[in-house]
Amino acid sequence: ELSSGINAEYGGAGKRSLDACQISPSKNEIVLDPNLNAKEVENCRRKTNTPSQPSSPAPQPSGLKRPKQWSEDVEECYRFQTAGYRDIREYCHVQGIHDNEVKRWPHNGYIKMLLSRKGGFIYFDKARECQDKDLHKCKLFNYNTENQ
Repeated sequence: ELSSGINAEYGGAGKRSLDACQISPSKNEIVLDPNLNAKEVENCRRKTNTPSQPSSPAPQPSGLKRPKQWSEDVEECYRFQTAGYRDIREYCHVQGIHDNEVKRWPHNGYIKMLLSRKGGFIYFDKARECQDKDLHKCKLFNYNTENQ
């Protein structure tokens, strides 16, 4: 259980208890109640002294190109870049998740929801969102496979 200072701060009428907001001794990572909102998660991280950003650097791309026509890869990159990330590698690194944990539409595999870098969630439609007029805004990053 958390120290009484944290529970006292969050306890009381109409406020959630953060009993699940603890450090896991085996993995040295924070354990959060999945019902917490973004502000409560950040407060929990601050109180348990757990950084929201990972300590290791994100993988760096070795090059980039601009798409000339739409494809499913372009659509995926467009959605990540709309949320403020380079691509799935950076998103998973920053959020501390695996790529199979990204929420997707079941019928076509397009990204359904992402946590924005600015805070909050961004929800995407089932259909294509990157229109031809927006292709120039999208960047496709290349990575050296020997470093990964």
